[in-house]
Amino acid sequence: MKLLTLILKQTNLISELNDELKNIGIHHGTIIDAKSMTKGLSAWSDDSIIIGGVLRRAKNFEYNEECKMLMFILKDDLLQEAEEVIKKVIGDINKPETAVMFTVPIDFAEGLGE
Repeated sequence: MKLLTLILKQTNLISELNDELKNIGIHHGTIIDAKSMTKGLSAWSDDSIIIGGVLRRAKNFEYNEECKMLMFILKDDLLQEAEEVIKKVIGDINKPETAVMFTVPIDFAEGLGE
């Protein structure tokens, strides 16, 4: 089993994605409201920051990009199909402002309602 995590910046696609995942048999998951650090971190890229600037930026650091984190526990045989559905709905994940997707192996899971 794998934990498939999708950090989705295009939150308007949640309903369509949910419908498409249901069509392949994924009926359970978790959606968490989140905020992206991407734009906040880009403020730190200026090499000319002095100590006062660092402190000011740290104090005013903003996590201002709304996103959703979707998590699904999937059997290995459903993983590739889920990835294909996600890419079909979202498009090219490698484009900026779309999504990040990754898996983590699961050795144990209980309470999945199977």
